[in-house]
Amino acid sequence: MHRILFQIGPITLYSYGLLVGIGFLLASMLVLRDSKRFGLPRDSIFDCLIAVLLGGIIGGRLLFVALNWDYFFRQPLKVFMLNEGGMAFHGALVVAVAAGALTARIKGLSFWKVSDLFAPYIALGHGIGRIGCFLNGCCYGRVLESGIGVVFPGEAVVRVPTQIYSSLFLIMLYIVLLFIRERGMFDGCVFSMYVILYSIFRFVIEFFRGDSQVLFLGLTLAQIISLAMLLCGIAMYRFLSRRPYGW
Repeated sequence: MHRILFQIGPITLYSYGLLVGIGFLLASMLVLRDSKRFGLPRDSIFDCLIAVLLGGIIGGRLLFVALNWDYFFRQPLKVFMLNEGGMAFHGALVVAVAAGALTARIKGLSFWKVSDLFAPYIALGHGIGRIGCFLNGCCYGRVLESGIGVVFPGEAVVRVPTQIYSSLFLIMLYIVLLFIRERGMFDGCVFSMYVILYSIFRFVIEFFRGDSQVLFLGLTLAQIISLAMLLCGIAMYRFLSRRPYGW
């Protein structure tokens, strides 16, 4: 755990912010590189990236603040300290997709084609960001009695390295989605598979998280959202596979 990489006077570089930034920049570069292959204008895709970035930050932070309202109510200025960590991925994904879809429509682009372009790189950027979670010490796992685990500074217990497992899965998902994309089945296929596969993994990994509170029927909020996303992903796949073209 290395929450702060270095400090020079008033300047502090946080590992979480750095890794999330690297993930987004790398994903953006790859999206722009591949836009020509998809027949999508680079300038319009750049606008979509800006919308996705802003939507992701706003959605991710709002959901995280809502989940930790007592803490932020006492320290409201902390809401704006994004470099210290504190983003809820489901909130980021939902608002980012909505912002990207709206921008794509304004630009006259097919949302499904744009989403297929973005999907593998969402997984890649997220996987890099999860390394930042590990270094920051957030999104930690349950205490282990035995087995392979990690010990964070200041603790005497061994925990499941959920951040590392998540990062490895997301990198593998990135590779799988690229493979699916090369087959070119139908517009929206890659994005639908991303939603389906990530939702399944997130539902499972939540059983090993140590920072998630049970909300309903033994499930966490992330698991409930994951189930909803899984149903949406399956519905999208079935609907789009029957259409010759997307939006």
